[in-house]
Amino acid sequence: MQTLNQEEIVKLQPKGLITIPKKFRELLDLEENGLVKVRIEKDRLVIEPVKTLSYKVRSYTEEEIEEFFKLDEEESKILRKKKLI
Repeated sequence: MQTLNQEEIVKLQPKGLITIPKKFRELLDLEENGLVKVRIEKDRLVIEPVKTLSYKVRSYTEEEIEEFFKLDEEESKILRKKKLI
């Protein structure tokens, strides 16, 4: 991603709303109704894009997670014996 050395003055609207200039939205691929992260950093307001996944992410139960770690530990022991890790 290119570094932006551009700046613009925007008006702070009622309820703290601002409009991000179109050229910035296009450069950063910000979409309408998309998400951004806002934080304060050294007396500056930083707004950065948040990318979301376009598909559902599977959730795992505690039992499935425990089973995974157990299997991982067993496989790691085998690989250590074979000096592969």
